Amino acid sequence: MDKNSQIGAAEAASPDRRGVRTGGDKLILAGAFGHPMPVEEKVMWDALSAEQRQTAIQRLRALLRHEGIRATSVEDAAIESGLSQNRWYEMYAAWREKRSLSAIGIAATMPRTRILSYHNDLQRLVVSVVDADPKGSVRRLAIALGEAYGADTGVPEDDWPVYNTLRKFAEAELRRRSKEEQCGNDVALDCCACELPHANGIFAAFLVIDRGSRVVLGAALGDAGDSRAGYTLAAKDALDRIRRAPLERLAWANGLERSELVIGLDTEAWEDHAAEMAAAGLKGQLQPATKARRFGAYVRPLIGLRMGRVKFIPGRTSKEQAFAAPTTDDLARFGVEIDVHNSELVPAIGKVGTPPAALITLLKRLSKR
Repeated sequence: MDKNSQIGAAEAASPDRRGVRTGGDKLILAGAFGHPMPVEEKVMWDALSAEQRQTAIQRLRALLRHEGIRATSVEDAAIESGLSQNRWYEMYAAWREKRSLSAIGIAATMPRTRILSYHNDLQRLVVSVVDADPKGSVRRLAIALGEAYGADTGVPEDDWPVYNTLRKFAEAELRRRSKEEQCGNDVALDCCACELPHANGIFAAFLVIDRGSRVVLGAALGDAGDSRAGYTLAAKDALDRIRRAPLERLAWANGLERSELVIGLDTEAWEDHAAEMAAAGLKGQLQPATKARRFGAYVRPLIGLRMGRVKFIPGRTSKEQAFAAPTTDDLARFGVEIDVHNSELVPAIGKVGTPPAALITLLKRLSKR
């Protein structure tokens, strides 16, 4: 179950006699911390009062929605969490640093000093500053951040944060973006109907996409009604592709931070997915999406609706009665389009690197299902 689905289920859950959501709590806690819940978080959760638990669930729900496939806006997230926007930014910064109940101000009260206040403003503003000048020098970004702070808050220039503070925030944002752009840091697995050149029928494509580089690490054609088999083939293809050109020249991340997966039409076949991931040492990875409009959720923004001569048609995925069985020629044509797509994104010359160990473990786990 993906984060947005967990949230929807939590909203539908009925409160018990004490006014505490029970079934919904479990879904949201699993989405936030994985299952089973880490011991440290379980101890904190057990120590909370009923009122504190309601507040914690409210804030966790807002965080998960903000991080979901169709992310809510900052304004909506702040309203849903019952916080001011400044307080939301403070909480979200702490949450990104450490996913914990303590980060959302429940287990421990977060200090709110003048320094933290302008730090929160800078954390909020630096994103748009770097968006506007992604290739700018650290010095130029720091100066622009100061100007943005003054314009946003109305604080006189003499009272702005010092240059070294502005520079620190600019450098931190650049480091964050650099990490997210590295291959293997964030991977998305998608299932989507497609049409192939010189072929009749609708096929179901299974793709392993790297979010940072937008390259297709692996892919397969199968049946959306048996997505476990489809992703098994895609994982095998990925294990082969990442060891040869052009993907061997990618700038690989040190570790796999995040991975998500769009479940096919066989939702029930994935009921033990979370437990299987935990048993494989991959707890929290391959967060599943099960919403009705999930198909193509990653293909659309990362690749587009066309990849060369392959046309993706997400809306047909759930409506197709029988997907076409690919021939050898179909598979060959599909593979060529992936090779062309990747070659346009990977540098012609580059140092051969090593993919994150967790990514290899994840792919091997999927390939043996």
